[in-house]
Amino acid sequence: MDKKKVLETLFDRKVVKILRLLMNNPDKEFYLREIAKMSKVSPATTYRVLNTMKALELVYEEKNRYLKVYYLNRKNTVMFADLFEDKKSALQEFSEFMSNLLGVHMVILHGSEERDKASILVVGEKIDQDAIRLKAVEIKEKYAFNIIYLVLGQEQYNQMLSMGLYPGKKVVLFSKD
Repeated sequence: MDKKKVLETLFDRKVVKILRLLMNNPDKEFYLREIAKMSKVSPATTYRVLNTMKALELVYEEKNRYLKVYYLNRKNTVMFADLFEDKKSALQEFSEFMSNLLGVHMVILHGSEERDKASILVVGEKIDQDAIRLKAVEIKEKYAFNIIYLVLGQEQYNQMLSMGLYPGKKVVLFSKD
């Protein structure tokens, strides 16, 4: 089916709410009222939207005794994956990883994030640098984003900061204070 035709047919806020719900829960089956309640769209409108989606083969409908369940047709909704997928950025993933790493007190973005790289200062004591290196490599492979990091002790960071060795923009991504 032509992607342009599908997009022209499905260009409505209520449709987007329903499609986003289904895209964020691709393995789940929903009853009509569940979809209506979770997407905050009236049941009648939900019914009409689901029928349109069913005609476009974006959702499947199965009858379980007296009830109908709807679920996403993954094959025909691949084109919407980028639009509705809740994506983490490379820096978010790195910050979350660092927040769970022992010894890390602070993670600072030094300068500004560029399209394909960022400079990060990791401040703490007795930090597992191999784990950081592996995570940076994983992020580079996953996002094509290069994280250039420097691990410093708290005292070392404070001395370098007072000497003016880290001028410019600094954004704290994570702090244990």
